[in-house]
Amino acid sequence: MGWPWAGETPRLPASVFGRHPWPRISIVTPSYNQGAFLEETIRSVLLQGYPSLEYIVIDGGSSDDSVRIIRKYERWLDYWVSESDRGQADALRKGFRRAQGELIGWINSDDLLAPNALRAVAEAYVQNPFFGIYAGVVENFEDGHLGEDHEIIRQQNITFDNLLRLGSASSVAETYVEPTWHQPGIFFSADLYRRSGEINPNYFYRMDYDLLLRMLENGGRVIYLNQTLAYFRKYPQSKMGGVYENHPHFVRYMGEKYEIASRYLDRLSEEDRARIRLEYLKVLWRGTYLNLVHGQPARAATCLSLGLRVGGLDAHGALFLIVGHRIFRRLAHLLRSWRS
Repeated sequence: MGWPWAGETPRLPASVFGRHPWPRISIVTPSYNQGAFLEETIRSVLLQGYPSLEYIVIDGGSSDDSVRIIRKYERWLDYWVSESDRGQADALRKGFRRAQGELIGWINSDDLLAPNALRAVAEAYVQNPFFGIYAGVVENFEDGHLGEDHEIIRQQNITFDNLLRLGSASSVAETYVEPTWHQPGIFFSADLYRRSGEINPNYFYRMDYDLLLRMLENGGRVIYLNQTLAYFRKYPQSKMGGVYENHPHFVRYMGEKYEIASRYLDRLSEEDRARIRLEYLKVLWRGTYLNLVHGQPARAATCLSLGLRVGGLDAHGALFLIVGHRIFRRLAHLLRSWRS
């Protein structure tokens, strides 16, 4: 029931605003053993009613019923393949190499495009063709509850400087405004993508962060759309469903993030660099502690190792600051409790 099973987006008129041809939009879906969700994803793209769509599905050699589902829709696909690959980023790179559209986006095989998403992106592109990045609202939903109350993510403040300063360090600089961004609702011009270099298949988690930074560095600017462009499915088994401090891949996640950011840190002041490293260290020391508590000494050791690499010679001082900060907060909490 509901989108994308019942109904479809009405087919669009022959031209944008009655005078421009619709830009060709290439959508790539990477997938691996996602047969439980893949058909919904495919339908959410094909039922857009968009007249100039190129849809590419890159499957990583799934052993479930994914190929059967793809074959069911293959006459409406421009290209698909099911073969072994190096993971999501490698699949995306394959798909983007085949893409012929002026605009490119990807929708993972457990997420969905929202009705009229491609129309909204195309109209924004026609009106602002030189910005390069088009970001709309994403709605997070719990698996099995599409159409019910959603978490609304409105993308904002996406600049190279804001993205580099990595979120929680709100005191890094007076000009810093924390960005909000969510990959399923981001589309970009093919020209900007190719000028910025291909998506990096060596990243398992942060290939989107790496690509977005490079596109912003290469002159990309963001147009924000108030319309919902995608639905992001939340469930425990999803790739990003629980990358917390004692998750098996937590260190890889943080390591990729720091490796990407470290390429640009020399552009910041020494004070800004120190504060950003301290933010990483807070998370990594917490990861070390939680992994020990949960009986995972190997993960704790790798967390500690990355913390030492990030902190360098300042690791001991950073640890002292973090522990001291926590003690101060605890004492303040006890004092407030005593006064009340």
